[in-house]
Amino acid sequence: MSFFRSLWGICCGPYIFRQLCKNSLGRVLWHLLLLCFLCSAGVGIGNYLLVKYRWRAAYNNFNEVYGSQLNVSDAGVSPARDPEKSRRLELPYNSLLIYVSPLGPEVYPDETLKDRNIIIYWSSACVAVFARQGEVWQCMAEYRPDGKARISGETDFAGLKSKLHELTELKPSDDWEFPEEYKDGFSSYQLFSFVRLSFAVGKAVLYFVEGLGLTLLTTLLFVVMFKLFSLNRSSMFSFAMLWKIAVYTAFPVLLVVNAFPALQLPGTGFYDYLFMIGWVGYLFFVLRYLVQNPDDQNEKNVEGEDGRIQ
Repeated sequence: MSFFRSLWGICCGPYIFRQLCKNSLGRVLWHLLLLCFLCSAGVGIGNYLLVKYRWRAAYNNFNEVYGSQLNVSDAGVSPARDPEKSRRLELPYNSLLIYVSPLGPEVYPDETLKDRNIIIYWSSACVAVFARQGEVWQCMAEYRPDGKARISGETDFAGLKSKLHELTELKPSDDWEFPEEYKDGFSSYQLFSFVRLSFAVGKAVLYFVEGLGLTLLTTLLFVVMFKLFSLNRSSMFSFAMLWKIAVYTAFPVLLVVNAFPALQLPGTGFYDYLFMIGWVGYLFFVLRYLVQNPDDQNEKNVEGEDGRIQ
């Protein structure tokens, strides 16, 4: 059965599940991958469009603080406006950009740094990006003149401050190398266009991995537990059949929960909990129907001779 016909039938009720169980394990996995890809693409497109106004305001602020042009040289990337002056810039999503000039950094109190979601450190010695998840900080990327990207392990806020202090101790470098097309510098518009696209792609990849991993983990765990503790019904559903049912019941739930990050709705932070609640509810609704109708082979939503679902 095709992907879109399967998806439509799943969203219409439990009647199609016996037909879906005839699909091979490979086809079921392919359908899951395709759905996760479509959902993640929707998340990426939604975030790309919805951040337009926030990033436009940040772009205007950037031009006021650093200028509309970025200079590129062997000493790295520097702002066109006051490159000898260290300063910071507020960014969307409670993020902070810190520019450190070759003359030395400014000192920021803990209140300025502690509750940020993202901190970007920018100097002629390195560029680093730090992200916070709860109380845990991690250096997502650190670029130095050698061109290698470094990723640090998780740490607390004290570790973050120590890392920032370590970066400020680095000496300015004259060994930066850039592609030929950037030798004359580039505009802040190019920078923000790249950042906006990278943000959207990053969100898409994040929710693709999270949706796929969450579905595979929970369905496999459920099937194992069901087979262990439901011995009286173990003959009704084989392991493969039960896994197919568990995966397919996650399809409409994935569509709904991915709408939260795609539209940046309240509740996005409860993605995992929303998925579990919706999936468990629909799964047991489907299983209840299949248990109560064990011999109903001619269901009303099977395919007719003309190929349409009746």
